[in-house]
Amino acid sequence: MLKTVLHRFFCAILLPLLPALACAQPDAQPLPQAAHDFAQQILSRAGSPAAIAVTFQNVSTLSPESQEAVQNAILNTFRGVNIRLVKPEQSVANIQITFSEDWQGSVWIAKVEQESGAQFVIRKIPRPQRAASSRAPLITLRKISVWQQDAQILDFFQDSQNLLLLEPGQISLYASDSGQWRPRQTLGIPHQLPWPRDLRGRLEVHGGHIVAFLPGTRCSGSISPPALDCRASDDPWPIDGGLVAFFSSRRNFFSGLLAGQSAGASVGPFFSAAAWQNGGERMWLFTGTDGRARLFLNDLGAPVATYNGWGGTLAPVHSICGSGWQLLASAPTDMIHPDSVQALEIAGHEALPVSSPVELSGALEALWPAGNLGQVANGVLQSQATGKYEAFTLTVICNQ
Repeated sequence: MLKTVLHRFFCAILLPLLPALACAQPDAQPLPQAAHDFAQQILSRAGSPAAIAVTFQNVSTLSPESQEAVQNAILNTFRGVNIRLVKPEQSVANIQITFSEDWQGSVWIAKVEQESGAQFVIRKIPRPQRAASSRAPLITLRKISVWQQDAQILDFFQDSQNLLLLEPGQISLYASDSGQWRPRQTLGIPHQLPWPRDLRGRLEVHGGHIVAFLPGTRCSGSISPPALDCRASDDPWPIDGGLVAFFSSRRNFFSGLLAGQSAGASVGPFFSAAAWQNGGERMWLFTGTDGRARLFLNDLGAPVATYNGWGGTLAPVHSICGSGWQLLASAPTDMIHPDSVQALEIAGHEALPVSSPVELSGALEALWPAGNLGQVANGVLQSQATGKYEAFTLTVICNQ
């Protein structure tokens, strides 16, 4: 998933710099004061060089007026301590400041380049709280571990009697025995071409019938008697709620071309998607490979809202809480914080958190709706401490 890909990317770039990395998450405060404090953090890391070059990039929803006010506050802080603002070729340090965001607020990132190397400063600015936000979260996400093993898990299915694990080369079947999962059968998955890097897969089980999707391969079979037949295929993968899309056979994302009820429509490449009915309105949400999530309403012609700073993994759940539909979404990749999942609701084209984040012990590899339980999502993570893969469920529980 996107989290895994970006995690590896940032590891390659940032791990050598971690001793110089600073991250702050202050309480909500006026933007000019936050900008002043951010500039002070930068200087504390840079050592107050005599001459600096500063560039800004805005990839958030920060308005031009607010961006100008923040930039002026940062530059004035530098000037206030007698630091000269010069061109890059005349500078002692080059500072690249990016204004980004996630659903919790703004994320400001400064890259400070000097002769000694590069350092990063990250500051999170919480969104102003709403009047009702002091109340307890609308729902709680309950995480339950289902299975752990050394071998990679792509997806899984469980009911009261069976546990099926989709792995790169097989489907492993387990049967319930006195509250424990006991091995029953392994069903091989032959394939002609090597799997792509960052392999993904999708497993669906209905009435004992098995269907598995992997890049360029489709398998079908049964639990009883255990059987599986696989063939080369570019058939579209089912996602949820009638949403079906074509998956790239050599990459780890969907091409953007849809099938099924939305056959012929194209939304651009994406990692995850959700479709749900909100009253009389049909809604779709796609997490694009460009790092932006796009919301569509009633038709797929053009998005009605775009969100920056999301992770690439999400799954819809249908519960009796709130509006009845929640999105379980991963947080954006962050070298400081562990991976996490939070429940959101879409209200007036705005994505609102309705639960506290559930922090995970490793990188989130997959998150799909549990087809047999509407209020449950099935997830897979790889433990940072042990390297083992863990299949787990997230269940929505109403708090009121």
